[in-house]
Amino acid sequence: MAIQVGIPEAAMRVLTDLVDNCCGVDEYAGAFNPKLKEPLIGPGKEVLIIAHKDGLYGGENLIDEEAVAWLSSVITSRGARCSILWVDDPQKPHEWRYPPVVKGAIAGADLIINTSFQMAVEEIAEFRHHIEEADTWMVRLFPVTKELLMTEWAQTPYELTKIMRHAASKAFQGKEGDEFKFVMTDPNGTHLEGFTTQPKPRPGIPGHGYASWRRDASHYLPFPEWVHPPINCKNVNGVFVFNSMLSWWSPVIGIDPEWETPIKIEVENCKMVDITGGYEARKLKRFLEVMVEKVGEGIYNFDTFHFGIHPNAHVSKYQCPHDLYRRIIDHMHTSNVHWHIGSAPANPNYNFYPHVTGDIQNATLTVNDRQVYDNGWLCCQDDPEVRAVAAKYPDRPGIPERV
Repeated sequence: MAIQVGIPEAAMRVLTDLVDNCCGVDEYAGAFNPKLKEPLIGPGKEVLIIAHKDGLYGGENLIDEEAVAWLSSVITSRGARCSILWVDDPQKPHEWRYPPVVKGAIAGADLIINTSFQMAVEEIAEFRHHIEEADTWMVRLFPVTKELLMTEWAQTPYELTKIMRHAASKAFQGKEGDEFKFVMTDPNGTHLEGFTTQPKPRPGIPGHGYASWRRDASHYLPFPEWVHPPINCKNVNGVFVFNSMLSWWSPVIGIDPEWETPIKIEVENCKMVDITGGYEARKLKRFLEVMVEKVGEGIYNFDTFHFGIHPNAHVSKYQCPHDLYRRIIDHMHTSNVHWHIGSAPANPNYNFYPHVTGDIQNATLTVNDRQVYDNGWLCCQDDPEVRAVAAKYPDRPGIPERV
């Protein structure tokens, strides 16, 4: 048996932030339903940690037993009952399962902490719908190893990323029917123009208003906080150039999540009309052709973007050798703007969300002549409301100096 030396102070700081802030009393949400303010971990609460065995041995679902043990210890220290479910469920592309054993366990829990890379509510529609139907809270935990728990990314205060997500919405928020002119450029050749619109409801998923707090919107709580709600658009035209994407779908397409020869997409009235580049562009074109058979022509829609809201979302290769996982962390960074490559919904014959993205990192974005991004700098980082929250945590990673 390995010698137990205790939880390092840095990792304890992260786990305490998770248990007491992300899952604690919510001072922001619950204006219309005070029950949403209540702590999710405490005496009488049933908490379930879900982890996949393959991640212990090189699989996509990165995890380590020590991090799970540390998390369980902190949860039980708050008086909750904590169980751990180790799942062994190999997945096949386009046939992903929401395992029945997981579904049954979730129904009996007050809160689940999901460490899985593959079993994500962003992709698995049945999973997303069941959490809402079961009235079970779910934390998607991203720092899933002891090394990641020690990073500045994980140690950035949860409240700071939470307020940044809210502050970033100011440029997009309006009353029903409002449309705002936007222009997005990047030194890589991207130039897009169009109009942002107000949020659109999606079947089976609670609304995510641009300024919504997580607990007011759904039962899904990512930790750390990672992206702004999707921005709906109309009349988008121009050129989009990118050489990275969110790493969940890249293995399905058959490419790495980052590559050298950029993909260039020409957009006319919210439709992708041409895709050029190298090997990766050809693979993407073939993937979209196959997806038409599953979800229809909506796979060629180009009408939704959003962006990362974490100011310290970067880890080194020695902290995380797992390429797919390191890319998902980079995807959260404030510099990372991504468009959805297709926006077709799930359907009864294909109960998954085609959540392919194209990511850029040096965007300049104006909305109604208001600057949202300046060459990769998310301007809400200078918002007095954001700076005031950062000042509450002088000994923690905060807003980095702009360079």
